[in-house]
Amino acid sequence: MLKKYATKKEISEIFGVPIDTLNKDMAQMRRSHAFKDAVLRPSYRRVIILIDGYEAFLRHKEEQRLRKCA
Repeated sequence: MLKKYATKKEISEIFGVPIDTLNKDMAQMRRSHAFKDAVLRPSYRRVIILIDGYEAFLRHKEEQRLRKCA
């Protein structure tokens, strides 16, 4: 069975993203109406991220970057 959610450390390992970059991405995700549901914060210390949601966020960032270049 595939995991649906992951911790910050697991997301960092899955996508090869440093924790500092992940923290910045999560802040952007929380501000975005489209991606705010992908980050769960059930307590002060625990953060759980929807793996598919983070992947969609990265694809969205890539799309935005390509639009600026074109």
